[in-house]
Amino acid sequence: MQVAPRYYVQGTEDHAFLRADGEGGVDYTPLITNATPFKTGEAAADAVADHFGGEAVVFRCYQLES
Repeated sequence: MQVAPRYYVQGTEDHAFLRADGEGGVDYTPLITNATPFKTGEAAADAVADHFGGEAVVFRCYQLES
């Protein structure tokens, strides 16, 4: 197994996290355990601009890949 970086996006105004909606889009969740991580920092930064108007933070963590 390898460890890989993953990036979570959280809005600064409502503190919601982004997650995949199952239909190719995104929606919001109050819990990080329900959030969907991005595989690259660039994708997370794009999501900040697209979904939060630049008002969000990105958290990098490391997760096991199977």
